[in-house]
Amino acid sequence: MLKVAILLGGPSPERAISLNSARSLADHLADAAVSITALVYFDTQRRAYEISPTMLYSNTPKDFDFKLSQTGAPLSEGELASLLRGCDLVFPAMHGEFGEDGAVQEMLERLGVPYVGSGPAAIVDRMPSAVIRAGTTSWAPACRP
Repeated sequence: MLKVAILLGGPSPERAISLNSARSLADHLADAAVSITALVYFDTQRRAYEISPTMLYSNTPKDFDFKLSQTGAPLSEGELASLLRGCDLVFPAMHGEFGEDGAVQEMLERLGVPYVGSGPAAIVDRMPSAVIRAGTTSWAPACRP
């Protein structure tokens, strides 16, 4: 059985989209061959929290932030590394800053964790530098006839 971790949330205004992506992944990946063994939510400060499958289906990222501020404790980098290294594969379901700018991929590579998607160098190479400097990933490549 393949053990998968799903990463969601982050500092971007696109956190709600990330939540929907993570729910869809959890709904469609979990079967006899795949086990979702870790769900990791990143808050707006990029602090990681392990969340339960039940919490994944909370309403909005603001609900996550409120509940975690009341009951949760962020994972240390060592705890995060240990959690993710216990999985066979990490699936970043994050959008916008931290998810699509190469930062989370850089973190996963630093931790030595296999993940789905392009590496940080490929992401930065394909993203215009003005977009990276602006701190946004909302861009579209120019179309050529």
